[in-house]
Amino acid sequence: MNEIRLHIPTVSTQRLRLDPISLEHSKGMFDLWSDACVCRYSGTVTDYDRNVIEMPAASRAESDRVIDFWLKAAIDRWGFRWAVLLAGAEDAFAGIVGFNSLLDCSEIAYHLMPRYWGKGIMTEACKAAIAWQRGNGASEIDALIAPENAPSIALAHRLGMEPADQLSDGSRRYRVSLRCATGSDR
Repeated sequence: MNEIRLHIPTVSTQRLRLDPISLEHSKGMFDLWSDACVCRYSGTVTDYDRNVIEMPAASRAESDRVIDFWLKAAIDRWGFRWAVLLAGAEDAFAGIVGFNSLLDCSEIAYHLMPRYWGKGIMTEACKAAIAWQRGNGASEIDALIAPENAPSIALAHRLGMEPADQLSDGSRRYRVSLRCATGSDR
């Protein structure tokens, strides 16, 4: 079967390289998803058949199911993840960023290894991801954030997002218009 995948480029910033997620990132994904602090606000994690994946992940096989989920989402062309790598000799895996939807209003999602919190890494990764999606025609970006997740709310504000009145499973929606962010329609 010839699968037509969503074209997801590698995106580089000053300190980071965003690589389309693959099984090459298995170790980093397990390190990420086996950390209880990372999983605290992630909500229910499922595989592509909607079977719950218990978090924190107890094995690489479980976190590989998350990779498989995003590979299939890219094949179905509705979402994907990048691996966030620190550019350099080691290309250390720092986390993931991507989109839960690829519509006019696209939903961004992100997770970062705790040892990299507070260093501006996810702000840089999200800005690059948003710029890429804006270039693909999105006019708004939103994120669903648990009200008690203060660091993620602060990130949303750094990205220019404002809270909306919409709630979903107890999380508040934050949104930024990409048209307003640049002062033009495109």
